[in-house]
Amino acid sequence: MRISEIEIHEYESTMQDVAGHVGHREYSPGSTKQSPGFVLTLRTADGTEGTYRGFMFTPPMVAQVKMVAEPLVLGRDPLEREEIWQDLWGALRHTDHLGLGAIDVALWDLAGNHYDESISSLLGGYRDPVPAYASTYFGDDHPDGLSSPEAFAEFARECRDRGYPGFKLHPFGDPDRDIETVRAVAAAVGDDMDLMIDPASEYRTYQDALRVGRVLDELDFYWYEDPMIDTGQSINMTKKLVKELDTPMLGVEHVRSGPFGRADHLSEEGLDLVRADAHLDSGITGVMKIAHLAEAFGVDVELHVGGPAHLHCVSAIRNTNYFEHGLLHPQLEGDRSVGSFVEPVEVLNSDGTIDVPDGPGLGVEIDWDFVEEHLTEHTLITESGTEVERPD
Repeated sequence: MRISEIEIHEYESTMQDVAGHVGHREYSPGSTKQSPGFVLTLRTADGTEGTYRGFMFTPPMVAQVKMVAEPLVLGRDPLEREEIWQDLWGALRHTDHLGLGAIDVALWDLAGNHYDESISSLLGGYRDPVPAYASTYFGDDHPDGLSSPEAFAEFARECRDRGYPGFKLHPFGDPDRDIETVRAVAAAVGDDMDLMIDPASEYRTYQDALRVGRVLDELDFYWYEDPMIDTGQSINMTKKLVKELDTPMLGVEHVRSGPFGRADHLSEEGLDLVRADAHLDSGITGVMKIAHLAEAFGVDVELHVGGPAHLHCVSAIRNTNYFEHGLLHPQLEGDRSVGSFVEPVEVLNSDGTIDVPDGPGLGVEIDWDFVEEHLTEHTLITESGTEVERPD
């Protein structure tokens, strides 16, 4: 059993009423933003396939997949995921390893299709459905958006009434506005929901991060995530916040060091909770390595937004609390699967949980009509060479 074809469909769709830059998207009525995506397919000679749907940081991720596809993936036994993971981790050592996540998830999907089992089953998953929290878009300045503390509080009430047991704000990035907002949200739903805040590394001084954190202590927030502009790289900075604050510090979403760098943060007591992401942290294999590392340190791991791969992972991890459902906004469609899968994947149940797909592999079906309609480039890599086609 060998990988005989590697296929990449790159496409671009349009997000309506959205503006901002990479890592900070907000509601903006009338605006449009182009959203690149791709589907990676690994195929064996007998026709067994594994796919990965990419929706974030597509250009660098696709570039890295193409770098390693022919020399390190083509011709390999797709069931030898661990050896492939180790080889790609080493090969991409001068980069941020983004390409590894796409390839690894596709390998897991292929294995599930080969064995006719879900990835959850292959991982030994036992939690289904999994609890989900509502994760918002960033604060904006539009009257019908998340433009004020009151607007965030009202949206929190709406999410509570839909069944979510937790609510996470991506606020404004201004410490004073953010303090007003967390107070309003806590007053509205603090007795009913676990509350989190993610400034997404936008606070520029330690004093600002500490000032917001002390308010979170007062309000009994569930966690405080990646506050500082250093993006969590500084173990010393996060270690100081862990010591100064009672609210658990969740971090390193923006650090591409895999399980190895997280071991450094945890051994130095620089985090209370640790982030993992199958897309950005080297696939499902990378996530499970991080989860087991955190478990050994007595720490919970929380997965970043991410669709079916993360639903399968959460189902098999003991030391995790929630699936992140988002990004959500009162005026916007929030399911990232819309437009790339035939059926929505992240469907919220009335009790605030989401079902884990139970079909083979990832258990989802790519909407190939959508992909072909929005196609920008098609690449096919075989032992005979590489063919690239672009629509006229």
